[in-house]
Amino acid sequence: VEFVLLDQEGRRLNMRDRLNLVPPELSDDDWSKGLTAMRNIMRRETNARVVLGGRVEDYKGCMPGIAEEALMSLRAGQPLFLLGGFGGCARDISKTMGLIEPSKGEKISDWTGRANFENFTVDDLNNCLDLEENQVLAQTPFVDQAVALVLHGLRQLNV
Repeated sequence: VEFVLLDQEGRRLNMRDRLNLVPPELSDDDWSKGLTAMRNIMRRETNARVVLGGRVEDYKGCMPGIAEEALMSLRAGQPLFLLGGFGGCARDISKTMGLIEPSKGEKISDWTGRANFENFTVDDLNNCLDLEENQVLAQTPFVDQAVALVLHGLRQLNV
């Protein structure tokens, strides 16, 4: 594990800068820009992304964090694994992309950016899982089943 401290634009801070850092007062716009920069760094420095859960209300970015991370991965062609069986934003994304049928009477969350996922299909997940495997991954509440499917996809990706 490496602890990386970034400035608001997503640049790494060296040790001297870390020691002299005085936490600033941040506006909502500062938070949004900083979180987006962090998520871009994460996307660039990883080979795949696994998302689960995630709040859809009271978030600090331009959209829910899980949504922004998933959208960045989809747009970049980075392999994405959606674990919607644990609820939250990942479940909403899975429903929006057609991997999960909404339950009868289930409330549909309407968070900023959700419509962006309507233009993506299972093929855009780029995770080497087929439609049925992605549907199971998007619905299962069982950690061992989810882990097995993610590992299966990662092995096929050779990452």
